[in-house]
Amino acid sequence: MRRYWKWFFCLFVLSGFLGSCIRSPRTAREPLAGMESTLEVLSEAARSLKDVSLPACVQNLHDFEIAYVTRVIDGDSIEVKVNGREEQVRYIGINTPEYYSDERDEAEEATRLNRGLVEGRYVLLIRDISERDKFDRLLRYVFTEDVFVNYELVKTGAAEAKEYPPDTACHVVFRQVE
Repeated sequence: MRRYWKWFFCLFVLSGFLGSCIRSPRTAREPLAGMESTLEVLSEAARSLKDVSLPACVQNLHDFEIAYVTRVIDGDSIEVKVNGREEQVRYIGINTPEYYSDERDEAEEATRLNRGLVEGRYVLLIRDISERDKFDRLLRYVFTEDVFVNYELVKTGAAEAKEYPPDTACHVVFRQVE
């Protein structure tokens, strides 16, 4: 009898230990912390970017991310929220006038146009070769649901096509509309 008592006691202690290790299931009303809003954001982004048609120059580039534009810095740079972090993005293959130059009016116009295209919207960011520039900004081609932003800025005259090797997948396309 004494032997059975020891086994019973060991089983009792073991079941208590195992029971404390197992998490109770969440109720239907108890959301996973932050998951509902993240899922809503991803769902909205997927809806807004589902019909993006990519030009031939980026169709072979497979490194992409969806981001939310939080601020337009200037005509060829934005700030985005991507994968839970804030990042600055520099558009690949284009250049706009600088604020602190003789072309300040053109710089302001490029910034206004850029703001109208992307601010407060979800964008698709596609990497060419380089990850970042010397200022630690992401280097990307940028798309909204209906606009290839880099291309549009060149097409409207707000930016010039500028080759920055090795990121040159769309340089010929930009030069053609310049």
